[in-house]
Amino acid sequence: MEIEQNIFFDEFKNKLISLENSLINIKNGNYTKEDINEVFRAIHTIKGTADLLGMFDVVALSHKAEDLLEYIRNGKIEFDAELCKLYIELKEFISLVVTNVSQGIFDDTSVEKLFIEFEKEFNYHINAAENAVYEYVEVKTILVVEDSALIRYMIKKIGTDEGYNVLTSNDPIDGWEKVQGNAIDLLFCDFSCPREEALELANNIRTDYNKKDLPIVMLLNNDDNEYKSIGRKILAKAWLRKPIDESQLKLILKKLLATK
Repeated sequence: MEIEQNIFFDEFKNKLISLENSLINIKNGNYTKEDINEVFRAIHTIKGTADLLGMFDVVALSHKAEDLLEYIRNGKIEFDAELCKLYIELKEFISLVVTNVSQGIFDDTSVEKLFIEFEKEFNYHINAAENAVYEYVEVKTILVVEDSALIRYMIKKIGTDEGYNVLTSNDPIDGWEKVQGNAIDLLFCDFSCPREEALELANNIRTDYNKKDLPIVMLLNNDDNEYKSIGRKILAKAWLRKPIDESQLKLILKKLLATK
């Protein structure tokens, strides 16, 4: 398994070098259509490799980078200095995420904040390329508080694929800090043991004037029998049994975020 991962990381390294070389040519102004095509190919390969390794932020941003490149390739917008700077910064962001994952770091608050800023920037330029009014439509943000890395990243992958920003936390104390520091539109929280910390998080939310209306979805084990009474106490909007059913998760996202 370690050998296979090393192959993936070598692939990342090679494609990041290729991406950087093409972006340097574009930045210097002496580039060809092939340089733009190489940027597209490198990002496409990075996206596929990132998906295999669970780097869902990289997957989401790479997809948007590809969409914007299509407008550039079709001559609808110019690959100017501003866009070149954006892609160079994206390359640095991907390098940071790859380094983190190679060291076993998946939850990084600074990376999550950078992801949201990149999401805004790419949406802005894509809207401009589509001749839309320069008005950014805010992407809604989900927070997943769950101690199981598998559950966290399953929800994160599905949420990201559905077009949402997804922040993660492995404990309710850190989760409360993220609720306070970010504009969260929906919270998924594990109410299995230790349940008291999750209840404290929910109570903090319900007694905070600015956060009290935040929708909460309870994540439960199959043997949790008190979820109805707990749900009423914290005014939960829904609950999900673990392991997560993808169709049920998508339905909850649609119902709780579509009109929010």
